[in-house]
Amino acid sequence: MDERQPARELYWRDRDGSTYRCPGCGRPRDAVDGIEVHHRDHRKHNSDPNNLIGLCRDCHQDGQHNNRRASSRLQEPRPRGTEPPTSTASRPGF
Repeated sequence: MDERQPARELYWRDRDGSTYRCPGCGRPRDAVDGIEVHHRDHRKHNSDPNNLIGLCRDCHQDGQHNNRRASSRLQEPRPRGTEPPTSTASRPGF
């Protein structure tokens, strides 16, 4: 079993994947290659719900694991359920 699978299951347990929007760029799930669960503190064994965020593959890989150009769009972890709503307007460059 993939050691990251429990984090994925925990993250999606209370979320509707069909209406999910990437908090990094605001694109809906059907407009991206996929949603990946990111560990905000970069420790893959810390699966605290407040440490997990679902990002589209572009925001996750480019912004968090390569050149970090998109990481400024993401905010520090906050307690689950206190995240502000994301804008539904498209953003330039996406």
